[in-house]
Amino acid sequence: MFGAFSYVTSLVQIHQLGKNFYVGDDLIPVLTDINLTIESGEFIAISGPSGSGKSTLMNIIGLLDEQTSGLYTLAGSDVSNLSDDQRSLMRNRSIGFVFQSFYLLPRLTVLDNIGLPLLYQGMPREAIRERALAMLVRFGLQGLAGRKPDQLSGGQQQRVAIARALIAKPKLLLADEPTGALDTKTGQAIIDLFFDLNQQEQITIVLVTHDETISDQCQRIVRVIDGSLHQGRS
Repeated sequence: MFGAFSYVTSLVQIHQLGKNFYVGDDLIPVLTDINLTIESGEFIAISGPSGSGKSTLMNIIGLLDEQTSGLYTLAGSDVSNLSDDQRSLMRNRSIGFVFQSFYLLPRLTVLDNIGLPLLYQGMPREAIRERALAMLVRFGLQGLAGRKPDQLSGGQQQRVAIARALIAKPKLLLADEPTGALDTKTGQAIIDLFFDLNQQEQITIVLVTHDETISDQCQRIVRVIDGSLHQGRS
């Protein structure tokens, strides 16, 4: 089962986290005193206006960026002071990413794009192919294995991106504005797919969005306003 992690309840624990940037000699606080717990199997939205710090928070949760201060525990492990290599290894094994722009490699086929995370892990190619074919079936992409990304619709490309994000069976799926490049109907279909993954397979999902019609569908809303966190309903 994707995302199952039975012996840790709180998948993400963040305590008094802060993030600053320097612009010249000026110190600019982006996140201030962030406290956040995400339970295994939750589906939460991180919302807020542009520039509020929500994407910065997601990048820290996804080990794409480091906090300036505070503690971050992922699946019971303190990841606050990992080396770049350690962060990369944990990110590849524990976290799946879905972005607005899909980020599929244009020269690779659908099948090869989906299998890419396992190639980075060093899995044998035949085993990668077998699992990637299974993901094609799981996400309704049969018949598209040999196509290139530019031969797909936007909704199909995002499904390929989701299949790629989940092929390594991560503990956590992070989706940053995953419907931003899609029309309303296709975007809702992608959100419905996320709900199916969360409810049927207990995948923990953190979805970053500025669209309230999307965030209002999630179990819980975490709003980032001027770098501070405001918890919503459960």
